[in-house]
Amino acid sequence: MRRGSPFLNSVLLLIIVSASRFVPAMGDESAARARTLKQAVIPFLKKHCADCHGADSQEAGIAVHKLLSVEQFLEERRIWERVHRMIQVGAMPPSDHEPQPTEAQRAEVAAWMYEELYNFDCELIDNPGRSTVQRLNRTEYNNTIQDLFGIDITPADKFPADDVGEGFDNIGDVLTLPPLLMEKYLAAAEEVAAAVVDTRDYSKPLSVTGDFRSGDEDGKRSIGRFRVLASRGEVAHEFDVTATGEYEVIVLVGADQAGPEKAKFALKLGDRSLQEFDVQKNRRPEEFRHKLKLDAARQTLAVAFLNDFYDPKGKDGTDRNLYVGSITLHGPLGKNIPKRSDVHNRVVTAVPTKGVNVPDAAARVLRPLLNRAFRRDVTEEKLQRYVGLVSSAVTDNGDSYEAGISLAIQAMLVAPEFLFRLEQDPAHNESERSLDDFEIATRLSYFLWSSMPDDTLLQLAREKTLHRPDVLREQVSRMLQHDKAEALVQNFAAQWLNLRNLDDVSPNTDVFKSFDDDLKRDMRRETELLFRTVMKEDRSVEELLSADFTYVNERLARHYGIAGITSDQFERVSLAGTNRSGVLTHASILTLTSNPGRTSPVKRGKWIMENIFGETAPPPPPGVPELEATAKVSPDLSLREQLAKHREDPGCASCHKVMDPLGLGLENFNAIGQWRDTDDGRKIDASGSLPSGETFDGPLQLIEIVRNRREKFFRTLSGKMLTYAIGRGLEYYDKCTIDECMMLLESRDHRFSAIVEGIVLSDPFLKRSRPVEKPNTP
Repeated sequence: MRRGSPFLNSVLLLIIVSASRFVPAMGDESAARARTLKQAVIPFLKKHCADCHGADSQEAGIAVHKLLSVEQFLEERRIWERVHRMIQVGAMPPSDHEPQPTEAQRAEVAAWMYEELYNFDCELIDNPGRSTVQRLNRTEYNNTIQDLFGIDITPADKFPADDVGEGFDNIGDVLTLPPLLMEKYLAAAEEVAAAVVDTRDYSKPLSVTGDFRSGDEDGKRSIGRFRVLASRGEVAHEFDVTATGEYEVIVLVGADQAGPEKAKFALKLGDRSLQEFDVQKNRRPEEFRHKLKLDAARQTLAVAFLNDFYDPKGKDGTDRNLYVGSITLHGPLGKNIPKRSDVHNRVVTAVPTKGVNVPDAAARVLRPLLNRAFRRDVTEEKLQRYVGLVSSAVTDNGDSYEAGISLAIQAMLVAPEFLFRLEQDPAHNESERSLDDFEIATRLSYFLWSSMPDDTLLQLAREKTLHRPDVLREQVSRMLQHDKAEALVQNFAAQWLNLRNLDDVSPNTDVFKSFDDDLKRDMRRETELLFRTVMKEDRSVEELLSADFTYVNERLARHYGIAGITSDQFERVSLAGTNRSGVLTHASILTLTSNPGRTSPVKRGKWIMENIFGETAPPPPPGVPELEATAKVSPDLSLREQLAKHREDPGCASCHKVMDPLGLGLENFNAIGQWRDTDDGRKIDASGSLPSGETFDGPLQLIEIVRNRREKFFRTLSGKMLTYAIGRGLEYYDKCTIDECMMLLESRDHRFSAIVEGIVLSDPFLKRSRPVEKPNTP
């Protein structure tokens, strides 16, 4: 762990305060920082930035005139990080601003800001942060239900879409609980309970009327509730017979009588005829009954028309037809032993008997279920609340025991302990508290699996050993190799890399005729499989940028021009000798960062800035024309020339001088990620230079420059994963955790598990700070 014990921190603070020779140094340092702020930084901002970001105008929400103290750099970190980045890369002040600072002045201010923003002493900062309580998002809800009961059901698909914050849909601040969602929770609880517990009362026969299934064209026409059999067809229904015993089949049949005999039909069990019947009445429905023994299984009962008659030369009444209104199965009759579903038998592990009353049986069923659903061992008092629901249903309402269990499960599924990942706050006299082992188990499982803790995690929490670093390391290793770790691919990687946005991308199929939804799915799967490989094989995360292999099936291989793949299954292939390497050359990324009919160097450059380098591009200033407007004015210019003209506007140049070269380096890939050498007859120019002076020619050289900045990529990936793991946006003090991840990465050859382990062992993951007390307002 980064920090020592509270006692050790207190001793350290005492030494700092009491060491007389150290105090003047600290005082001198603070004075020097304040002096630089007053003499160099504030005058710089006032002279070069205040026109657009001062008292009269605050473009992009930035007001530099409010800077008064060095403490503001951490308190208002996000604002000053943007200011620092724009000054550092030379994007601000804009090129048309006069006067322009010298390079020395720019470097001095940028260096000073960097020191204030990033080079503070982590040993003197003790704040693990505090996440807003997180409710289960839709994915987590579905996964939790499936793992809790062992059923394949996705009730959360009917919930409203989750809001996204900080790039992810598991951020506590945006996971609100509107009334509509509460209604959906109640409906989902009923749906799940019905799928889990068989509440039918087998002490009495049941009557089930089935919807018809027809095996041929005849019988598909209806008149009201009746199916029409005009020739020798049949109508049928499959019944789930849950108990072996004697049953009665009741069919409602009518007929158009014609010809020399009555209409006839056969009642069939599967392909076997049980009994034939004559219909006596004309156009008046009759009930026909037949008793038989059935085994507990899926059974098909059918009505088949046997004697069609039609005289085309006759008058009225010369066409015999059969009408089937219903097939009802009634039973079992007399004593029977019900056959319950596997999930019912797994959940309802005890029933009342002569020696076990309803409360005792319910407690045996509900205790393990509540422990898993609430992700901790419940108290006896809480258990009895749910047992009381079962007892009341049976005693007061006359419901069956199974119906009472179903009611208790419904109550459990709408309880805050299930819907929310609750964590206790520190005591009033504490600034922070360490999470208990059950809370850690929950954080860990929803981080890596997007689901509830399994029995192993809960048992370690029960033994109070999960918090130990060695145990956490073992669990991280185990969980990353589990099939459930696919959730980290689908829910972390797919959001970090914006793969989910592919669903909303629709390239122009008049231009790109080979594009369809199947190809779109293949594009996404390629990127997911690369991330999955880096995770499962614990490879260097740098390979996300530089992998010399990828995964393709026949369709995607044809799209890329890779020969030898003839299966719809994905295969691992080498990229040696190609112009592709890592996710930047994946069709998924290239497609979602393009326009429908053409590439977009701006979108591609912006994507690299934000997702690889962790630098958020500010919105365009007001009044700046779109690139499309430039294209309309100068249609004969190439895209590169149009971008250059667009950058002639100083309001555009400040950002585009950073984004455009990154995107232009990928211009050899068209808007759906295929390689090309020309565009509209013009030779592609994929060369460029960055504000840093680095130059490249083509995507592979651009990727090499990106790789040379891998520390920024490692920090971005670590920060994104930390955000996802703790469910909140990062604060300045979280840099300390990122620093630890960076050191662990360096010592472990940049392997994927190093980031995960660094996060799981960090204070933000294992601790919770006290809520900030807001001052009372009159």
